Amino acid sequence: MKKSLIALAALAATGAFAQSSVTISGAMDVGLMSQSFGNNTSVQNVSTGTNGASRLRFVGVEDLGGGTKANFWLEMQPSFQNGTTSAAGLFNRGAWAGLSNTSLGEIRLGRQGTNNVSAVCDIDQLGCYTGAYGGGILFSGQGAPGANYAAWMAANPTRGGIAQATGLKTVYNAGTAVSGVSIDNVQASSTGNINQTNPNAFAQDSTRYVQAVRYSLPSLVAGLSLNATMAYGQTMSTGGHNGNTTGFDGNYVNGPLKVTAAYQKADAESATGATGELTTFGAIYNLGVASIGAGIQNEKANGTGLKFTKADAFALTALIPMGATTPYIKYGERKVSGGSDGNLTIAKVTNVGVRYAFSKNTYVYADYMQNGAAMLSTTTQGSIKNQTNFGLTTNF
Repeated sequence: MKKSLIALAALAATGAFAQSSVTISGAMDVGLMSQSFGNNTSVQNVSTGTNGASRLRFVGVEDLGGGTKANFWLEMQPSFQNGTTSAAGLFNRGAWAGLSNTSLGEIRLGRQGTNNVSAVCDIDQLGCYTGAYGGGILFSGQGAPGANYAAWMAANPTRGGIAQATGLKTVYNAGTAVSGVSIDNVQASSTGNINQTNPNAFAQDSTRYVQAVRYSLPSLVAGLSLNATMAYGQTMSTGGHNGNTTGFDGNYVNGPLKVTAAYQKADAESATGATGELTTFGAIYNLGVASIGAGIQNEKANGTGLKFTKADAFALTALIPMGATTPYIKYGERKVSGGSDGNLTIAKVTNVGVRYAFSKNTYVYADYMQNGAAMLSTTTQGSIKNQTNFGLTTNF
């Protein structure tokens, strides 16, 4: 259930803001999680986001007339564990504003999802952040999507597994050093606390762009959606941009069939000179008794000192709705070749689970993930071999 507010209406003496609104919505997820690791240790705890990230969002719309609207989106990720927000920032899950027009399409500027994650979400069928510690078919068991280039179905080209933010340098403002060292080259697909409490906290492969301009075409053909994005990298010490990413995505719906595709190209940034490309194709078909999804992905990288130069992945998903109960199963692999890691399977994942809905907004779940791939993590625990979650999600 969403709560809509007439924005600023109580403050306006005239009707100038009568067609402006802010919608507050989100989801809260909490559960019990048990994990077994590569070194045969295990841990159990109460966790948030075990089946899907908790979130709180503010979405604003103002009708400007003539089919034109001004829009904004601010979304954060609160934690049940300690009451804080995500380490990646206050509105890490989305922060953008833009304009839309029924005849001209829509433009958005700011932090928003990548092109490939849109296609991956389609293939996953549960929103791609559901199941397997909230990662869905993004989650390989090696760690959070992007850590040590961990991925099952990737959201960004990783340029052969190199760090998304490179080159620790002192940043100067008017000749004065600012807060000691800071990341110098921030790629367009990085995420982190730039100029916040921890300026070096960057993920290596985020599901979102940092500084992006996204254009969505108006509906030209019934069922067809097309989008293009330009996201800018940044050189912190000298200014300017490098490590930019360009991307395209689209889907087509015709009855029970949905076809989806995405492509991204990551330009070289000055510290490493590495480039990358990522392409995703997929389809979902609703049989009535079940909905079947399938997708393939290819990643290429060029440069020196890379962990891999080529990666291939696939995912199969199925939902079997039975009234209030919805079992699901997901299976797939990701393999890399070339580079310093050679030929290696980095994800071989089986994920099964079930939801029971008390209402359209609230459900309980049980979820199990097993990772049968080689253990790549360099941490003392090693990567996750299997994981079991039980929890509750409520949407509002």
